[in-house]
Amino acid sequence: MHDRQTDVSPAPSPSSPRLRHSVIAVAVLFFVNGATFSNWLPRVPEIRDSLGIGNAGLGATLLGAGAGGLVGSLLVGRTMDRTGSRRLLVLAASALSVGLPLVAVVPHPVLLLVVLTALGMLDVANDVAMNAQGVIVQQQLGRSIMNRLHATWSLGFTVGAVVGSIAAALEIAVEAHLALVGGVLLVTVLVARRWLVALDPPLAADQVDRRPGRPRPGRRSPLVATMALAALAAAALEFTPNEWAAVLMRDEFDAGRGSGAGTVAVAVAMLVGRLLGDHVLDRVGQRRLLLGAIWLSGAGLLVTVLAPVSAVALLGLAVWGLGLSVVFPQLYATAARLPGTSAGTGLGSMLLGQRLGGMVTAIGIGSLASWADLRVAFAVVAGLAFVVLLTTTRRMVAASR
Repeated sequence: MHDRQTDVSPAPSPSSPRLRHSVIAVAVLFFVNGATFSNWLPRVPEIRDSLGIGNAGLGATLLGAGAGGLVGSLLVGRTMDRTGSRRLLVLAASALSVGLPLVAVVPHPVLLLVVLTALGMLDVANDVAMNAQGVIVQQQLGRSIMNRLHATWSLGFTVGAVVGSIAAALEIAVEAHLALVGGVLLVTVLVARRWLVALDPPLAADQVDRRPGRPRPGRRSPLVATMALAALAAAALEFTPNEWAAVLMRDEFDAGRGSGAGTVAVAVAMLVGRLLGDHVLDRVGQRRLLLGAIWLSGAGLLVTVLAPVSAVALLGLAVWGLGLSVVFPQLYATAARLPGTSAGTGLGSMLLGQRLGGMVTAIGIGSLASWADLRVAFAVVAGLAFVVLLTTTRRMVAASR
């Protein structure tokens, strides 16, 4: 057993080469995580067809990633306490790179479900550990870099989606494509690991909101449940276009080899939004940014489901992605300072809601698409998510002011 080590040495100077290298290393691993899953998303229709399953079966197998993430979210805190964020990040990122090609070679839908469940557990560990490393280097730098780190994740997601789309258009075997990508990502992780921060800082004491009318120390804030519900809705609103855009473009708009353009449109728009998000935040404030982003996502959803041709659908997906871009970064910030509870509890509730949202989305979209079509599925699942997210976000923002 390994107890988590804590860093009792002075923090490095913000201008030190070592710290600059650490920032780059963390950014690289954000990029790697984004590129891992997005590489296979444009190939989902091919994998679906090769397994001989319909949209309902595909939704059931995609549920594995959400289920694995849910289980992982219950275990990751204790695991990171024992291993430290650096070791956990390297192990999880390496295992994801090795596991990625398996989705292309499994011969049965049940095995794909098992693989996606394992990858979902690893992704939670990767997510928590890389964000922990990001917070550490941000504190050592003395200035905010988390939005840019998430933009780096979006850049990785965009690059992965482009690579996957090109591979699909060129009819490169999905097995060869994912094996090559997995190897490149694994080498990248092993090179970057030496620059990660080796020791986690000691945990700070939780700060409790003691204003009149707020929950007393030791009691769980009722906003924790609200945050979990908001994260569930945000996940449904985000996972719908990310995971199903390629299928929508192929099945509803006959995009053929260009079906991956839907995934790319969402990814590029999210990247642009995250790169610009800090500047907009400084001008309009968090409340107006977050609520405006949710409304923009709703507008993109409406355009997508009503689009008469593929070009309009791509525009709708891009607007949808632009609105989504700042939602989760702002929910992270809100969860960390929910009144009456610790940052860890707030972030933990958000993580659970996020993973549950992935499961609900996979089942909901797959089932509704088999009963009606993907337009109806998008409208129902993402439409309900939009309403819930807007309602819960208004409450949390008001309570946090």
